[in-house]
Amino acid sequence: MERILLVIVIGCAGGLLAAKTNFPGGAIVGSMLATAVAAIIIPGRFVIPDNISILIQIMLGITLGMSFDRSSLELIPRIMPVAILSTFVLLGVTILLAWLAGRLGLVSFATALFGLAPGGMSGMGLMAQAEGYRIDIVAMLHTVRIFLLFLLVPVISRILQFWTR
Repeated sequence: MERILLVIVIGCAGGLLAAKTNFPGGAIVGSMLATAVAAIIIPGRFVIPDNISILIQIMLGITLGMSFDRSSLELIPRIMPVAILSTFVLLGVTILLAWLAGRLGLVSFATALFGLAPGGMSGMGLMAQAEGYRIDIVAMLHTVRIFLLFLLVPVISRILQFWTR
């Protein structure tokens, strides 16, 4: 348990440092980087106990839920077509990339499909595990995707805001 607490402290320190220095992706990327480095350096596998994992998910849900207000309801009819279209476009690209990964012999098509799908890491990982596919590969693919998105989207957003002024 002390090892997990150490990694949590390191993750918090990395998140606070990144937020304070305006690192792209801020606290999320900073804590992810610091925790990843600590997990690699400190021997052994880290598993967050279920009760702590559930608490973290609840806190994330509360944080995201608090961002909604009544004006959010007005956006649903306008945003829904784009959300549905993006889902099908991303799923099409996912199928193509999973097929390519399978053809190149990198991973099985099904494992790649779960790992590259535009879904949450925990949900896709649990479904892949239930279907008997490589959850470690699924988790790695999602981790890389999410990490890169957390790094790139804020930078791209800042660049595009600068160019469109």
